[in-house]
Order: sequence, then C-alpha cells, then structure tokens
Amino acid sequence: MKLKVWWFIPVLFSLILAFPSGTLAGGSFLMQGIDQYRQENYEEAVDILQKARKEDPRSTRAAFFLGLAYKQVMDYPKAVENLRDAVTLAPRIKEALVELVDVLYRIPGKAALDEAKKWIKVAETEKIFPAKIAFLKGMLLQREGKNREAIRAFEQSKSLDPAYAQSAEFQIAQCYVRERDLKKAKERFAAAIRYNPQTDLAGFARQYEDLVARRIHLERPFRFTVGMFGQYDTNLVLEPSNDALSAPGTHDASGVLNSSFRVDYMPMLKSPWLFNAQYTFQSSLHRRNVHTHDSYGNSIAVYPGYDFGNFALNLAASYSLIMVRNPSYKDYVQNLNIGPLFRKTFHKNHMIDIFVGWDRNAYLPPVLDPDDDRDSNGLDAYISWIWLFRKDALFNLRYEYNNVNTDGKWWDYQGHAFSANLTLPLIPRVKLQLSGEAVFNDYDNKRPDLLPNGTVVSTERDDHIYTGTIGITWEFFKGTTLVAQYSRTRADSNIGIYDYDRDLYTAGLEYRF
Repeated sequence: MKLKVWWFIPVLFSLILAFPSGTLAGGSFLMQGIDQYRQENYEEAVDILQKARKEDPRSTRAAFFLGLAYKQVMDYPKAVENLRDAVTLAPRIKEALVELVDVLYRIPGKAALDEAKKWIKVAETEKIFPAKIAFLKGMLLQREGKNREAIRAFEQSKSLDPAYAQSAEFQIAQCYVRERDLKKAKERFAAAIRYNPQTDLAGFARQYEDLVARRIHLERPFRFTVGMFGQYDTNLVLEPSNDALSAPGTHDASGVLNSSFRVDYMPMLKSPWLFNAQYTFQSSLHRRNVHTHDSYGNSIAVYPGYDFGNFALNLAASYSLIMVRNPSYKDYVQNLNIGPLFRKTFHKNHMIDIFVGWDRNAYLPPVLDPDDDRDSNGLDAYISWIWLFRKDALFNLRYEYNNVNTDGKWWDYQGHAFSANLTLPLIPRVKLQLSGEAVFNDYDNKRPDLLPNGTVVSTERDDHIYTGTIGITWEFFKGTTLVAQYSRTRADSNIGIYDYDRDLYTAGLEYRF
C-alpha cells in the first residue's frame, strides 16, 4: 500500500522557492535536479543531484532531494543514506525525517525497523507532522504483528488530521483481519469506502470487504452435512475367495443404504488458541443380512490446540460407539483415540500432520474363546503430507502405524498402512477423486487355520489388503453435491477365511449448509 504523499507537495514547492537558483554555489545542479524530479524523470534527477552533493557534501537540501529521487527508483538503501544526512546535518530538514521513516518501513529486516522506531520517537518529541508520524507508527506496529497497538496509532492519526481517515480505516480493517475479528474488519472496510467512494483505495476496500464477507460465511462456527448414499456391495459378509471355505446359506451381495449427519463446530477465536469439535451420526441399512449387519453409530471428536505461528499443536481426541442389529440393536464396539497432533504449513500450499496417540477398542458382545477376544490397547501414529498444487486440487500421501495389543492372542498385530489421494477439478464444479491404499498387518501369534480339505493347522496370520477407488463429484447446486464412486478391495491373506475380493458401487447426494 503506497503511503499518502499529498502532504509533501506544498513542502516541495516551499523548499524550491526558499532557495532560488542564484544562491546555488558552483552552478545550478540542485535546481536542475529538482526540476527533473518535478517532471518525474527520476533517473535523470539522481544523476544530477549526485553532482550537487559532490559540489556541496554538507548540503541538506541536495541530500533531501537525492534521497527522494532514490526512493522513487526504489533504491531504498541509498535513499536512507541521503535522507539520514538531511536530518542529521545542519540545517536539518524536518520533512526529511518523515520520508526517512517511510523508506525504512519499506526495507525488510530488524535493523531498518529499529532505526525507523528511533526516528519516530524523535518526531513525536519534536512534534513533526504528528498525523503522518502516527500513521507511519501504525504501519510499523502492524509489521511487527502488534495489531492492537497499530489500531490505536491509526485512530490517533485520523483524529489529528481527517485527511488520513480513509487510509487509517483501511489499515485498521487489515489489523482486524489479522486479529481474526472479521466482523469489525468488514465494518472498517465499509467505513473506508464511505469516506470517498471514488478513490482507488475505496475500490481496494470493496474487494477486501467482499473477501471478508465470504470468509465470515466460510468460517461460521456451525456447519452441517447430510449425506445419503445407495450402495451395492458384492461381498458384504467377506466371503473367502475359496468357495470351499464359505459358510453355507450365506448371501454375500447386498444393496446398502448409508446415511450420515455431521455437525462441525469451528469458532473463530481472537487469540492463538484453537478449538474445533465434530459430532457424527451414521447408519447402514441392508437389503440382505438385515439382522446381522444393519448398524448405526455416534462419534464425537474435539481438537483443542495452540497456534505457535510457525506450527500448530492440537490435542486430538475422539470417541465412537457402534451398535449392530442382532436381531435388535445392541452395543457392538467402543473406540477411544487420543494424542497430540502436530501441524505445520510451509510454502503456503504444503501441510504436514504428525500424530502419535493411544487407541482403545472395546468389543461388547461376549466371546466364546478367550483367545478370540479383540479388546485392545495400542499405539496409533501417522504422518500425512498434503499438497494444494492448484485451486480446488490436492494430493495427499499418508503413512499410518498401529501396534494393536489385544486381550485375545489371536488378534495381536502390527499394521502398516500406505495411502495416496488425489482430487482434481475437471470442469467447474466437477472433480475427479482417486485414491489407493495398501495395508500390511503382521499378526504376532499363531491361530487355527481351516484348510479347504478340512484339516486344521496352526498358522501365524499375515494380511495384505489393497484398495483402489475412483469417483466423480458434481456440485450441481450450491452446497449440494452428487457423488458416484467405485471401489475395489483385494485382501490377500495366508489364512484362507480372511482372503477375499470385494467391489463397492456407490452413488448419492451430500448437502452442506
């Protein structure tokens, strides 16, 4: 944002008139340089004013105008050198102090920032252009991330000189954006527009106001999602690939109606503290195997955390309860998962998640054999990389490790899961979704293995499960998306009853509001 320079025009003319050409020693380089500056021939002005400074190195006037010319050609370090001379040599030019602070603000780094603050204190003490200095002070504080202090400085600037009101309101609005107080930011952008709707700054304010309004809508604290999907499952009961191991009288294929309702709570906190929560209800109703596979579940998750600036740290905790019909609905399994989640964003479009936590599963139906008890505790950890490589497109790689220690020795295992996901826009509102996953579960203990010939042997189980999915989503109406998806699973196990193939065909609607 360019700072206002209107205040400087009368100052420039007064300086020119105060020092007529007849007073210039050794020629008229200074007046020639000023004339080139007025005609906006800044590079020519630099060349001529350099000669003026060589003729009279202690001339604060030559230093001042050369600093201004360097500022216009954006050679800020040389501008600082000359403007610094203009405020330290005699006679001092007070207008140069304001320009010096302005140029120092544009130079990155702590040294320039510290020097700018030093000169602001001098200007405040000597009451040099108080409104302008207050505005520049606000810009410096804003750069340091001290948004509340910056707001006070901008308020002071517009109270001292109403001519700064529009610029001050615009900067105050940006401070509120950084403080995540979007409602106040929207109000201040609107105020900036009202001061003078015809200016370029008002045009920028309108654009920002629209963006903030959209962000307020996107960041509303409560969001709801309703989904209803029809599905055809070719192997609902996970029948083994070897027909000799299949249970007689079972129906492996079935139509399924999957329904879900989700509530997300994501308040906009005005501090580094973070919080979001989620509640989900889901149900599955089947055309076949109704009394053994129909189910519904409730889950809740909370993610309190803290944003440290370069990264965020959350405590991720979730609990779920699944009920299965048998023949009436009864509690089937409870899951509790909790642990720290580290999240870092870099290069603006890359994000890394690292989670290490504890996972607890409690299967409520009684078991006949203690070795078949699947109640478990164990380590759950994952690392995930997300790349937002273009608008509405992302690529994700994820690795997850599970160390599952069950009460029954048949289910102890260590699991490694590798997955990749791609979302790619095809045309407006239509996206292609591709995903693949490979899961390797290595069980720790031997268990009975029924061979096709009827023989029972003791085998240490080893599963390799591969899943691939392709889908299309079409948001044909705002918030309403049509989803069509096909998924194929191949479970390769050295124990025959866990070796199977499965195809899922899914189509349905999802509505977000």
